[in-house]
Amino acid sequence: MRASISGDSGRGPGNGVIEIFDAGSVSDPGFTLLRASDGKCLGPRGWQESETLLTPDAWDNDGGSLRLAVGPAVVDEVDNLDAYRISLRGVGSCALAVKSLVYSHIAGGHGMGAATQAAPQPAPVATEPEPIVESPEPPLAFEEPQQPAPQLEDPLEMNTQQPEKSGGKGMLVVLLVLALAAAGAAVWWFLLREPEKAPLPTPPAQTQNADKPQNSDPAQPKPADAPKQGADAAKPALTPLASAREQLRGQALPDVSLAMAKPLRKAEATPEETDAAFLLLEDAAQKGDAESMYLVGQFYDPASTLPRGSIPADLTQAKRWYDQAVQKGQPLAKAALDKLKEYARGLEAKGDAEARSLLQNWQ
Repeated sequence: MRASISGDSGRGPGNGVIEIFDAGSVSDPGFTLLRASDGKCLGPRGWQESETLLTPDAWDNDGGSLRLAVGPAVVDEVDNLDAYRISLRGVGSCALAVKSLVYSHIAGGHGMGAATQAAPQPAPVATEPEPIVESPEPPLAFEEPQQPAPQLEDPLEMNTQQPEKSGGKGMLVVLLVLALAAAGAAVWWFLLREPEKAPLPTPPAQTQNADKPQNSDPAQPKPADAPKQGADAAKPALTPLASAREQLRGQALPDVSLAMAKPLRKAEATPEETDAAFLLLEDAAQKGDAESMYLVGQFYDPASTLPRGSIPADLTQAKRWYDQAVQKGQPLAKAALDKLKEYARGLEAKGDAEARSLLQNWQ
């Protein structure tokens, strides 16, 4: 038996359809829904500790699959970042695969991607152009008549008109002043001026260590060894389950999810590590990774000794994932499938009806 939930486009956001295959004939389709991350069951008021029987809004059964119509009370409470298990009363239980859903609160209740009409923009009000006021040109200043420039008398003519006043005494005074100035300059240059000092050479050790840090003691911690401060120091490390959900919110490449999950598949793994590994492996397996299919089958395999966290053992689910891994060419899946068949025969000998039905249809 396998089951999945997907959105119901006919009824709009917040509505979905749970489709259960190989359920057989059902007269009362009551069901319970278990969340793997915390082991809580879905009830009328959300997730709770006690188990509550839920009833669909409508249902039909064509013999091959059972279809249950559910509303926001179920759709808004599930997402593809957790694992769920559905139990059908009187029939059995299996994992519930979450497909594309449209929640009731998305886009204001109109559904994801619903076209919204843009509010009409008000028509622009025509405004008359403001008149351009041209500033008047400033009046021309009154131009005064140019007065003729006064004519200067020729200095040569003036000198010729004035009597000569220069004499031998003036020339002698000028020569004496020049001689004294030259003598003073010579005395200052040779006797009073201090000679220029040559620049001091730079010490070799100073030039070699100019680019080195002041703290050269190897015992002292380097800046890189100092503890981180600020936002990096205050940011807490993610738990395994939070890391898995962060991976699945992104592109979630199968090989990356497989590499994150394999270190968590160990005998001493905690329940949180085991559930985180299941989320990563199930996503990678649904995307076609053969090794992830084989490892997901181990979670459901009752003969496996590895921890399974909140995932209950299920013969049918284990066989389904092992079969897909064998078809993909996974070498370890064939041996695990043969071992599962022997385990089912042991249960059949003890009167287990599920094991008997599984062996009758074993291929």
